[in-house]
Amino acid sequence: MELLRPSLLLTVSLSLLQLVSAQTSTDSAEVDALNKLIDYWNLRSKINLTTIDPCTRNASWASENANPRVACDCTSNSCHITHLKIYALDIMGELPSELFMLRKLMDLNLGQNVLNGSIPAEIGQLSNMQYLSLGINNFTGRVPTELGNLTKLISLSFSSNNFFGPLPKELGKLTSLQQLYIDSSGVTGSIPQEFANLKSLRILWASDNLFTGKIPEFFGTLTELADLRLQGTLLEGPIPRSFRALNKLEDLRIGDLSAEDSTLDFLESQKSLSILSLRNCRVSGKIPDQLGTFAKLQLLDLSFNKLTGQIPTSLQDLSMLQYLYLGNNNLSGELPVNIIAPNLIALDVSYNPLSGNLPRNFAKGGLSMNVIGSSINANNLQDGKALGMMQCLHSNTKCSNKVPSCKYSFLIFCIFTIN
Repeated sequence: MELLRPSLLLTVSLSLLQLVSAQTSTDSAEVDALNKLIDYWNLRSKINLTTIDPCTRNASWASENANPRVACDCTSNSCHITHLKIYALDIMGELPSELFMLRKLMDLNLGQNVLNGSIPAEIGQLSNMQYLSLGINNFTGRVPTELGNLTKLISLSFSSNNFFGPLPKELGKLTSLQQLYIDSSGVTGSIPQEFANLKSLRILWASDNLFTGKIPEFFGTLTELADLRLQGTLLEGPIPRSFRALNKLEDLRIGDLSAEDSTLDFLESQKSLSILSLRNCRVSGKIPDQLGTFAKLQLLDLSFNKLTGQIPTSLQDLSMLQYLYLGNNNLSGELPVNIIAPNLIALDVSYNPLSGNLPRNFAKGGLSMNVIGSSINANNLQDGKALGMMQCLHSNTKCSNKVPSCKYSFLIFCIFTIN
């Protein structure tokens, strides 16, 4: 009998491998669970898998942009479902038990739906999970401690829900976590000390929760942080000096601190910042000159604080700055002459004992400027209608209820707060 030539043998071998690969099917228990999920959430019209294997090669629902999305890993004897996305499709109801039959899930996105009920403890069985998004739903109950079992998690989101009670300290076990979105989730109490273990964390959104106690000192040890948001909480100051070590910050938003005053002394090496918002944080002292060296700043909000002294002339050097909010402080002196840089869109220095004249280029098109509650002189306005408006706002005279049209793009906006 004639022996097969090497080239022919290779061709046959490849064909056999392709045939075996083509015949690999999805684990039957996972197929059954997935079909029950599809029926439970009434998605059959969007992804009908009644007669088709969910891990069919090159299926339309497997692409990264597909929604719903089902993607698989077929490297073993059976295919396993690893990705499930049902995003913003208004699915309702609780999380059914069939979901936790998909034990190989690595990426689960159920965000922006109408899901309710509590998160079952079975969530902790999905130990391969790397990306878990449950945000913008109506989930209630406590955040399950079993989330701490998902130690491979890179990103976790349960923001914009109706949970209650404290954050579980078990989340401190998620040492691979890089992104944590828990804003507006309903959680309360102190931020667990165990969060000090999250050394890989780059993004933490925790605003609009009723957190209590001081801002944790250990945040300064999370040196990978690039985006930190802690606005609208019951946290107390001061902003820890340990924040000096956070030199990778690009976006820092802290607001509404109570108790002790804070200073800006921690701002030393955060030159990657593009957004710095410390609104209503009881920040006292002077604005440091070195802020003018933070060349990437696009938004600087230090309003509703206790700042004193003059506005540093170094802020004129922030060529990328678009929004500058310094209102409701105790800043004095004159505005820097060139504070209105070409990219500036909004300037608010209202309710400060500032004096002198309006800065150069104050009538720049598209600029919103608020100097109400200051002693800044409006006499250098060239346009008569704008001059009348400024004089009206700065005096006790009765203003006309008719606002004349103006050919200049000169806008004054006011900020009001309710205590």
